[in-house]
Amino acid sequence: MDEVGSGTRAVQFWCSSSPRTDATNRGILVTARTLRRSSVLALLTAATLGLAGLTVAPKSYAADDAEVYVIQGLPGRSVDVAFNGKTVAKGIGTAKVAGPFKIKSGTTKVTYSDGGEVLLEREWKVPAGASQDVVVHLPAKGGEDPAITVFRNDLSAVPQGKASLTVAHTARVGEADIRVDGKVLFADIANGESLNLVVPVKTYKVAIVPAGKSEPVVLGPVSLTVKGGALNRVYALGDPSKKTMNVAVHVIDVKNAGSGKPTWVKTGTGGQAATLQPTGPALWS
Repeated sequence: MDEVGSGTRAVQFWCSSSPRTDATNRGILVTARTLRRSSVLALLTAATLGLAGLTVAPKSYAADDAEVYVIQGLPGRSVDVAFNGKTVAKGIGTAKVAGPFKIKSGTTKVTYSDGGEVLLEREWKVPAGASQDVVVHLPAKGGEDPAITVFRNDLSAVPQGKASLTVAHTARVGEADIRVDGKVLFADIANGESLNLVVPVKTYKVAIVPAGKSEPVVLGPVSLTVKGGALNRVYALGDPSKKTMNVAVHVIDVKNAGSGKPTWVKTGTGGQAATLQPTGPALWS
């Protein structure tokens, strides 16, 4: 059984003899690496993607407890989930979010199954007071064996009229750039990595292209509307070669912090941040 410690960056597990270490923990500023070529425009044919997949308000737990959400990123499956041998959710469909589930801090085992067949089991250490998204998804390359990546939810307060936006790459595709309103905001993002920034509340045009290129467009452009006063998490899922690309959306309400108007704030887990409006100090890192 693989066991990997959790931290402020994504922790990734693979359904093989050892956890993956090459694509994670690659940086501390904005990034993620995503999506390859193939026709995935069927993913979002509608003009607008509103962040309304699952919206929750943070709950109060004991000091040694943590809250964990499950994101189901395996195409074509209906998944049951158990923590430490206790089933907490059944029949989670593709791109669905379940939780939050109260978990005691310390080593936790998660088991995913489909139709009574165990897909994989993994252990990781859950910090006291943490909020985490546990994503089961396809790896960037290889066979059909799934991977699990644990992402920490940064529930820091955001200024009035702003939103915290995190984009994560959990799809079977290579490195990519993310364009926002026609500009490369994040560059060279890989499977298992994420990026976070604080943005004004509005609708953005988002597209994903192969790293260092302007075409072909792998995803989009789509209109993405963020919710203010919340952490807005967006996960890219699926396999473009099989036309199963999809997105999962998870929104967690957070506190407001004044009424200032900060510029873009870039943080994340890997890859390389592209410069866009790089003025003003970071709110957090």
